[in-house]
Amino acid sequence: MVRAMREWLESHELPAIILGVAGTLLLLSTLLVVGGYWLVTP
Repeated sequence: MVRAMREWLESHELPAIILGVAGTLLLLSTLLVVGGYWLVTP
C-alpha cells in the first residue's frame, strides 16, 4: 500500500501538493471561524 501511494504521488505530484495545501488552509480557516464564533457567543 505504501508503494502504491508513493507511485501515485510520483505520478500526480503537483495536484496532490495543491490539494493538500488547499485542504489544510480550508481546515485552518474553518477552525478559526468556528473557534471565534464559540469565543464570542455567550
